[in-house]
Amino acid sequence: MKNEKESNVKKIMAEERWNKRNARAYERYIKIAPKKEEEFWENAIVNSSTNKNAFVLDLGTGTGFLARILLKQGFKVIGLDLSKDMLDVARRKAPNAFLVRGDAENIPLKDSSVDLIVSRWVLWTLLHPWKALEEVVRVLKPNGCAMLCDGESKNISKPAVILGRIRSFFMDILIGWRLPTWRRVYKKLNPHLQRWNHEQISEKLRELGVEDIKVVHNINKRSSLLYNLLFYSEWEQFVVIFSKRG
Repeated sequence: MKNEKESNVKKIMAEERWNKRNARAYERYIKIAPKKEEEFWENAIVNSSTNKNAFVLDLGTGTGFLARILLKQGFKVIGLDLSKDMLDVARRKAPNAFLVRGDAENIPLKDSSVDLIVSRWVLWTLLHPWKALEEVVRVLKPNGCAMLCDGESKNISKPAVILGRIRSFFMDILIGWRLPTWRRVYKKLNPHLQRWNHEQISEKLRELGVEDIKVVHNINKRSSLLYNLLFYSEWEQFVVIFSKRG
């Protein structure tokens, strides 16, 4: 019964939350996203000192935002995502990536098979984020590096939340070409999502034997004032970066 419920939740996430309409809207938002985040990833990947011929896993590749950055730098990219519709967009945007439909909690790769793992806004969508972290450590090669981007709730007053969601409603129509009915989907999903913060992620990694852990906060902090006014977010972005011991 438990497995059936979990399967249903994952099906809702893949087919209702990240369906064709929402995948296309997501890509439109990517096109107008601040360059600060793209610059962060470009620099972080270079600083990881990963060999250019290395295999890199983009875990939860979505429409291929990180896959495109990696391909430009000459890496061999494996993009994994649960949503068929997100992968359909990624195939057009990152045609040279090897794209696979699969679950971050059960990565279909051998032990110690990739040199670098990147992930953007994935862990919060999972029923069992600890399973995904176990899988990341498993498939990462010794001395390999992982960079996991996610978010945690900001401390925002209720009036600010209401005003922000009103702005978000109109921006979703203007930019996303959709009514934000995706919010209704989360009424089904929210009771099942763990929404781990950076401390919980770091603690689990330490349990898995990872010692060299760094957390970078607010990678979009220097976005323009206009962008921050127009695009409301209840999340504070962070990236957990670590290396697997050799």
